[in-house]
Amino acid sequence: MVQISEKFRRLHISIDARLQPQAHERRQLEQLWQSGRLHRHLDALERFYSEKRSEFIELLEDPTDNENLVAIAKLLVVQNGIVDRIAETLDQIQEIESEIWIQGELGNHDRNQIAADWTRRYARSWREWRIKEYLFAVEQMQHRLPQCLQLAS
Repeated sequence: MVQISEKFRRLHISIDARLQPQAHERRQLEQLWQSGRLHRHLDALERFYSEKRSEFIELLEDPTDNENLVAIAKLLVVQNGIVDRIAETLDQIQEIESEIWIQGELGNHDRNQIAADWTRRYARSWREWRIKEYLFAVEQMQHRLPQCLQLAS
């Protein structure tokens, strides 16, 4: 029998539909995984779970229950929204810099306005996509979760 804590039962709500990849997004995530482009998230996720170990353990009563390990791992990612603040900030800056370059080629050189426009138009969808990448990576690393939690002790 699966043993999860009462706290997890209360917190375990379904993940927002916006964060559930559609079929075409799932295929794209699989391609990114196969190409190795999502593998960089594994180390960040391991560090994140090491930092969140006490929260993780509090939600899980049976550490051998792999299904709930994955569910809790996903829940913590969604609840926190950020796994690796520095890497995510740098990635967003790179996206904004790309937009600034594109707009510059089109004759628009107002960097501050371009950055503000990018933030208003794309930041939310960028964040949602990053969460989808993390959730997909959690599925791929599920066999590493028990080890990750032990390494954090």
